[in-house]
Amino acid sequence: MSENELVFVCSEIGTRDYAPKNIMDKQFRDVSDWLWKKYDKQIVNLLKQNLSGLEKPDRDRAPLSFDYTDPAGKLVPIDHTEDVKNIAQITNQVFWHPQVVGGQTFRQIFGNHAMEILSNPRYRNWRLIVAEKPGYGIMTIGPDPADIVRTWKICPSSDYPNTPPTVNSEPTYTNDICWSNGVLHYTGYSQKGGSPWTELAKRSTNPLLALLIELLQKYKLGI
Repeated sequence: MSENELVFVCSEIGTRDYAPKNIMDKQFRDVSDWLWKKYDKQIVNLLKQNLSGLEKPDRDRAPLSFDYTDPAGKLVPIDHTEDVKNIAQITNQVFWHPQVVGGQTFRQIFGNHAMEILSNPRYRNWRLIVAEKPGYGIMTIGPDPADIVRTWKICPSSDYPNTPPTVNSEPTYTNDICWSNGVLHYTGYSQKGGSPWTELAKRSTNPLLALLIELLQKYKLGI
């Protein structure tokens, strides 16, 4: 794998950058510094949108986190002391995410909601996608009402709970208008605007649990 193929991706702000040559001999703490300098305004704007009580996010309070997907499809966290060239031998794409020390990020909020679910014996068939990191999503494997064994994954959106989480199914549903290419669609109100999810997020202390209950009733996820 060529060093020049290493790409840094941030879905939260929609960026994709090839690693500069001078970064390849450094550590991920240096990558964090480089990305903060390059995307200072975008990172600050994102954090100010998604966090309350945070006047001026900076790189000390908001170090970037990094991870990559292994061949099994699992997210693997990358330590800031890791050498970039070592990771480049394993993968050609690294994901990075702004996070805040002392504030609640979308991953922390989702993680709190996820742990409330996983601690309930009724949902014992659900587990974390990334070990010890509930903010990255939850998953389950089991048969649906048609006895098709599926893998369902629920992952947070970049401003959860303001927008709903992403729900994926493998294999994909082929005859259900609520699903497209394996991803669940969310409906909106055509007349008055807004959406059921927005109302759910406002009135529920755990909208993720409310969504899961609805999906369990309709699709028997993980029972």
